[in-house]
Amino acid sequence: MADIGRRLGDIDNTFERGVCEALYRSPEQRRQRWLITALLVLKHTLRGLLFSWPLYLIGFASLAMPGEYGWLLGVFFIPALWVSGVILVKGIREEYHRYVKDVVLKAGAMRAIFWPWRKA
Repeated sequence: MADIGRRLGDIDNTFERGVCEALYRSPEQRRQRWLITALLVLKHTLRGLLFSWPLYLIGFASLAMPGEYGWLLGVFFIPALWVSGVILVKGIREEYHRYVKDVVLKAGAMRAIFWPWRKA
């Protein structure tokens, strides 16, 4: 967490907390939080597709099947969307609360979040 920034709840000094809250509301911090959130959405969307691609494949194959019962395989779209959605929502929520919410981010925070093995 030290590489990413400082959590507002960890600050005891009233003056320092006020300064950090003003910095937290700055346009640069908002832009950095928005970009990190967008990258978290992309990361977890790709992760959800990676884990549920067989279900999507079966669902798409059902569209190409001849006959009147091919649509039954289309039911596999429902668990595919559910698995992707659960992975997306849970992953984004957990990482947002861990890294971004109420944290005054440092300049290299995005690198520390997405590539923690690379030290600047």
